[in-house]
Amino acid sequence: MRLDARSTWAACLLLLVAYAGGAWVPLMNNDSAHHAGIALHMHLSGDWLRLVTQGEDYLDKPHLLFWLAAASFKLFGVTTFAYKLPSLLFSLLAVYSTWRLGRLLHTAEVGRLAALILASSIAFVLANNDVRMDALLTGAIIFSIWQLAEFAEAGRWRNLVLAGLGLALGFATKGMIGVAMPAIAIFLHLVYRRDWARLFDLRWLVLPLIVLLFASPVLYAYHHQFGMDGVRFILWSQNFERLAGERFGNAGADDPLFFVHTFLWAFLPWSLLTLWALVMHAGRLVRGGFRPQAGDEVLTLGTVTVLFAIISASQFKLPHYLNILLPLFSILLAAWLAPRVQQPAGRGLWGVQVLAIGLMTAIGVALHAWVFPLKSLTLAAVVTALTVAGLGLSSRRQGGARVVVLSLVTAAVFNILLNFNFYPRLLEYQAGTVLGRAVLAERVALDDVFYLEGAGRAGSFDFTTARLTPTLTLDELRGMQRPVVVYVSEHGREAVMAAGLQATVLAHSPDFRVTRLNARFLDPRRRDEVLSSAYLLKVGE
Repeated sequence: MRLDARSTWAACLLLLVAYAGGAWVPLMNNDSAHHAGIALHMHLSGDWLRLVTQGEDYLDKPHLLFWLAAASFKLFGVTTFAYKLPSLLFSLLAVYSTWRLGRLLHTAEVGRLAALILASSIAFVLANNDVRMDALLTGAIIFSIWQLAEFAEAGRWRNLVLAGLGLALGFATKGMIGVAMPAIAIFLHLVYRRDWARLFDLRWLVLPLIVLLFASPVLYAYHHQFGMDGVRFILWSQNFERLAGERFGNAGADDPLFFVHTFLWAFLPWSLLTLWALVMHAGRLVRGGFRPQAGDEVLTLGTVTVLFAIISASQFKLPHYLNILLPLFSILLAAWLAPRVQQPAGRGLWGVQVLAIGLMTAIGVALHAWVFPLKSLTLAAVVTALTVAGLGLSSRRQGGARVVVLSLVTAAVFNILLNFNFYPRLLEYQAGTVLGRAVLAERVALDDVFYLEGAGRAGSFDFTTARLTPTLTLDELRGMQRPVVVYVSEHGREAVMAAGLQATVLAHSPDFRVTRLNARFLDPRRRDEVLSSAYLLKVGE
């Protein structure tokens, strides 16, 4: 029983359009543009060993994203697409690895369905738009788990070596979490299967050496910049400090259900159905006394349970921490859903997915008819045509296949509208991007552009101008012997005027922290209440 090839390829095409739209959405402050700035420093300075942000050493994250982005800048120039390309490639790796792991643990149909579920989930798509570490880490972790499971199944050396590479990539992206999660997964897998011979296979002792070999460039770079304190930090302190809320703050510390309600939106349109599949899978394992059963596995549910408990107990929580679990959620759901694809869809299946699809439709209408009304007739026509084609494709399917296709079409159209309408319109309120474009449009000499100390700066401005903009103090600005252009906040503009300097406004933009949306900003009638302003001032004759 399987989803037919036409439905699969149509869903892939629709999702490809959504991802293509996100590849050119400008970078957002703070994390995406901030990380791009570190890579830009590598690209411009030629120093690939040191992590530097705004002239300061940067300790928090390892090097892989920055190295890959800087290499992409060398090949394709400093563009949004170049920065996002490595994450897109690792997302493709994640989808492929999810397919292969689903096929290994269950059937080829489960693997294929899991890959589609993962690729269409909101948070997975968003990770390729607001690019941080998440796409790289997710791809590295699920690749590692797949290779470890292949080694457990067949005992091939090549799988152990590839697993070591995957673990090293995860470590080079975000530290020891990239090693710990796959280790937990394969341990639970072998214990459930009672595969003691493989669990105590002496070849496991070689794996840390393989990981160390592949991870050595990162360890060397940390030692070069920070000495042994840097090595100790990335090997031990980083993740534990996050769990304890040290150094990084305590966001979400008082909400033990933070990742529960995050999951409900992050894994749409599949989250509600996945909760049901989790209950069914857990119940089956309990009834079987956790003894190995044909067609059952504990790798997915066990790893999800352990990691979910760990991150929920953390004193520092952010929504994207959940991304590394999405491939396993996808396999869990696909294993439950695959046998039902060609069966009549029961009321429960239809009811749950109609609720999820209805919720996404309501959100889509609110975003594109009220928050940022759709203005492009071309985009409206394309989206309408894709929707009608998708609905037609769904209507010609039967049973569970119709539900799956309708869910995939909904997810694809939802994300197409986000990436072609909502995010481009939203980023009209990110002053760094708007004023960076103004600098280029006005052909301002970049050597004459500065920040004013204490009066605003933006990673998106640096990225748009492909330059690490230097900072002047007010006294240094007074002493400039030539006209210069300064990027300033409203406070900075007032300071320049109060200093008696001759200044002309070259460009002005409203400004809002676009990754922290709130009700007042989303309401067009109240949006002005939460906006600040940023300016390009030409100071001097």
